[in-house]
Amino acid sequence: MKKYILILFSALLMSATFVACDVETDEEPGATNVVKMAGQWTVTFEQSIDEYYYLFGYSDTDPDLSSMTVDQLEALEWEDLFENGKLSVFTYNTAANTADEMWFSDYAASADDYTFWQYKLKVDVDYEAGTFSCETTPNTSYEGCDITILGGKIMEGAATTPRGAAADSIVAYVKFSDYSYGFTYMKMAGYRYTGFDADK
Repeated sequence: MKKYILILFSALLMSATFVACDVETDEEPGATNVVKMAGQWTVTFEQSIDEYYYLFGYSDTDPDLSSMTVDQLEALEWEDLFENGKLSVFTYNTAANTADEMWFSDYAASADDYTFWQYKLKVDVDYEAGTFSCETTPNTSYEGCDITILGGKIMEGAATTPRGAAADSIVAYVKFSDYSYGFTYMKMAGYRYTGFDADK
């Protein structure tokens, strides 16, 4: 009799254990308040052809990008004149995790990883519109560099990657105050990182 009681008790205990491990909940895992705008991006930084001609003495006409609106900047011709190639940009929530700001950074692991600028700064966000910008702001990665961002925009599914797939797009006009050649804004444009070699 004791043997049957022990077997029954063991069976009940195992049943309770399995039930305890299979708790169901309606709660969803948490996400940041800028989740749709956060991520890793594959981008290029391009220079204005008109500004290049002026700075390097091929034209006497100063295009004066600093006085242009975003619409006027968009109408210019841009090219990666110094062949920096594809670079990574990261956007992610701040510690406050609010929907009106996020970090904008190259986020390289060490100084040896930097092939462009070292930069990290907070930008203002309009989450519903998918836009971001910042007035002239000190670069937190190193001293002596201020950064201005105009017309930052993230658009769902608006980019086409090199392998022909749809991806979120990102674009912004970025100014580094310590750009030795004297360019005003550069056009940063690209798409959400996919992880596929063909898109790198």
